[in-house]
Amino acid sequence: MGSGMQVKMNSVSQRGHSAITTLSVARYVKPRGAFVLLGILLVLTLMMLANNGIFNISGTFSDEHDHFKRSMMFSAIVRGNLSLEAIGTFYSGGIWPPFYPMLIGGFQAATHADVGALRIINVLLAYAGFALLIAAVAAAWVRYAIVGIAGLFSLGTHYYYQIRPENLIILLLAALIYLVVKRGLFSAIAPAPRGRLYALGGTLCALSCLTHAFLAIVAVYLLVLGLMVIRQRMWFIIAFVAIAGPYVIAQKLIHNGVVLFATTAEENLARNNNVFLRNNERPKADDLLFDEMERRYKAGDKEVYPRPLVLPQTRYEQWLHDENKRRIFKEMAISEVSADPAGAAIRALGRATALVSGEGCIVGQRYGCNVSPGIDRFAFYGLELLALVGLLCAAKNERWYSASFSFVFACFAMLTPMIATQAVERQFIIVLLLAAFGGLARLRPL
Repeated sequence: MGSGMQVKMNSVSQRGHSAITTLSVARYVKPRGAFVLLGILLVLTLMMLANNGIFNISGTFSDEHDHFKRSMMFSAIVRGNLSLEAIGTFYSGGIWPPFYPMLIGGFQAATHADVGALRIINVLLAYAGFALLIAAVAAAWVRYAIVGIAGLFSLGTHYYYQIRPENLIILLLAALIYLVVKRGLFSAIAPAPRGRLYALGGTLCALSCLTHAFLAIVAVYLLVLGLMVIRQRMWFIIAFVAIAGPYVIAQKLIHNGVVLFATTAEENLARNNNVFLRNNERPKADDLLFDEMERRYKAGDKEVYPRPLVLPQTRYEQWLHDENKRRIFKEMAISEVSADPAGAAIRALGRATALVSGEGCIVGQRYGCNVSPGIDRFAFYGLELLALVGLLCAAKNERWYSASFSFVFACFAMLTPMIATQAVERQFIIVLLLAAFGGLARLRPL
């Protein structure tokens, strides 16, 4: 009896010591301190980018030029150029969905911001998303870990902070994840959130799709979860359809065939699957592919589609060329996949491998370095490691109810279009951020 009593007293003593240690740690690790650190990191990021001269470069890099040009089109519309040709040119003048250039163009019209200021806005968009992720969890150590994720993100390449839609995606996804983690959205075991929260979630999901195409697969996943418990989640579906539906209908009216949120899928499929890849490196194969497409078009491989009513007459010839280009690319890709399915699978595996290995920054180029190539590589691999740990922890700790949101399923849904069409590292970074957060949000302190 005495020995048992002594063991019990030791156990109580140990628990008391553990509690005292936890309290002493909690005295220094304040949950709100993560927001302070994130603010300091934001200031350091802005100073680093300013020191690199990114905010003073008026020229734009590669795809950034297209996003900036389209944003300026919408800026002109906001300032009063409401002609049908201006609106039609804006809408059909880009291969990306329109929400990001509408947001940036509206801001530019109101403030007359230059290229440098618009890049600062992109920094703020990403950090607003990081702040929402911090707010989504209560554990102090998880909040500080999210600051670490943001730090790794910012140490990489200034490509992350160019005028591009991906940082807006980080904010929109973070807001949606906040509802999932903090308010129990799409949980099969938590009390059902109010309909207005599901409506907000549907709005965020729709705006994400209207910002970047690869979120369409995630939208399908969430809509399926909504249909599983439709009595509780119908407002998610209603809000999504009300916002994204008109865009899908407009795309159907403008294009021939099903084109939901992007118009380059066929081109990317053909670039990844064409006969020229068998005997040539990728750059040369791309050149031969485009030459062959143009040769077919000029040789009469052309369907004369009627001009959509919303399309300006001045853009009809270019539109007709682009629609036939999509058709020819699709036919070439399907033909090659059918002829060599094993090769198509190997190329898809190669794209996945290319994502994991990453594309290092090059000073003065599109993927310019914030610090150095070595630091960029360290930051990228750090994000990958956190994401791997996050996915493993999420897979271990998530409750596998079919009607519940799963970070694992969401991440693989986002990876699907990247592997199927074109492996783009910038979108892959978003998957890494979400995967890392998903695991951390489900871990318990030791």
